[in-house]
Amino acid sequence: MYPRKEISSEQQQKAWELYACEPRKHLADIQELLGVAPSTFVRLRQRWGWPPRHAALAQNALSKAAKDEGGVAGLATAAAASLSDAARALAQATRAQINALMDEQRTGHAGDHDKTARRLASYAKTLAAARALLEQEGSPLDDAEHQHKPRRSLHELRDELAHHLDRVIAEEEARGRDGLLV
Repeated sequence: MYPRKEISSEQQQKAWELYACEPRKHLADIQELLGVAPSTFVRLRQRWGWPPRHAALAQNALSKAAKDEGGVAGLATAAAASLSDAARALAQATRAQINALMDEQRTGHAGDHDKTARRLASYAKTLAAARALLEQEGSPLDDAEHQHKPRRSLHELRDELAHHLDRVIAEEEARGRDGLLV
């Protein structure tokens, strides 16, 4: 058995400050500060009663917002922002999982179709829950995804539709049909 690594209270306090207050610091940096391996760091966090990092960071952000914004009003604003951010992150992760599942289906690596259907249903429920949270907060789910895209004018949309229809008609004519869409 390996000898137990002694960690001073100052090291523990500094590690906690990095863990709970510095989201840009990686866990590897904290482990290096303490001089421990990742598995040892997990055991130390459990022994010290530290919450998961995302919870510690959120709690710190809420308490900081409460101080900065003036008590309960600041806390409510920060909680709403963190809830909205969490719901957006949940939706983004769920979409990524759905896309990965669809890619598996397309390539034929999906395996058991019943299991795939259950996973897809679960992802759909999760996505619906994220949408419900965001609607409750009054912010649409797709708002963050389309913020960077400039809005298109009616003329641009009309030109895009005309181009698409011309392409479809050309494909139909190439197949020997008259090109009329009925």
